[in-house]
Amino acid sequence: MASNTRLQIIIFTISLCNLSLMSSSSWRSLDTQTDYRKWVSWNVENYRKKTALQPQSINETPSGGGGKALDIKLSKAEMNKVTMTVSQDGTADYTTISDALHTIPLYNTRRVILVINPGVYREKVTIPRALPFVTFLGDASDPPTITGNDTASVIGRNGVPLKTFQSATVGVDANYFVAINIKFENTAPHVIGSAGGQAVALRISGTKAAFYNCSFYGSQDTLYDHTGLHYFNNCFIQGSVDFIFGYGRSLYEVSTYHQIKGCCSSRYLFKIPNRPRNLKPEKT
Repeated sequence: MASNTRLQIIIFTISLCNLSLMSSSSWRSLDTQTDYRKWVSWNVENYRKKTALQPQSINETPSGGGGKALDIKLSKAEMNKVTMTVSQDGTADYTTISDALHTIPLYNTRRVILVINPGVYREKVTIPRALPFVTFLGDASDPPTITGNDTASVIGRNGVPLKTFQSATVGVDANYFVAINIKFENTAPHVIGSAGGQAVALRISGTKAAFYNCSFYGSQDTLYDHTGLHYFNNCFIQGSVDFIFGYGRSLYEVSTYHQIKGCCSSRYLFKIPNRPRNLKPEKT
């Protein structure tokens, strides 16, 4: 990736550090807090080194450094956060992730943190573009799993196949999405030689998104890194064919990639375009 793209993502990561997740009741593990702080500190220090080498490229300074905010919208959102809880046992604000999302006002301007308790959430989750600043926060010691089994060939409610774009268990169209300690899963198996077997666990189409300590389980087309600036740190991604693909300008750091046995050796683990493409809402 171009160094400018990397710098943009690092700048966003530093802005993201304004999240005061340490005050959340779900931030239970001292080891998790220490690990997260080390991750934040490393990115801040790396940013400072970059700006020292390129003093004319960036005029702003990191949050807390005396300069103006790196991202005004994000800065304002973090100053007025709200927390919701989700648990299947009925002890939280909501029992499903979708129910919690439906209560967020359209064109929301606040950081909304959904603290998702451990469990297997069998639901198809979509975060529309009109719901920015959403965070999914799980427990590091027992991350919640969001699972589904749709494929591109499954017939949707409108009577036509979903196609790859709509096969995602979790589809994010909104900007400023964050996921921490979450498992994204699509359990549909990859059948060699079959058509329409694309089965996406997560599709990320919004920009300025970050994933920390998350895992993505699937087979064919597990992670649809569609468009936008995205940052993945300490993540695990599993699949068989083309299991990371899309047109996003993303940075993957300290992450693990696992190929399922038995996939076609002639296919790709990653499918990254080498030239720009005119994107359309629906992908096959």
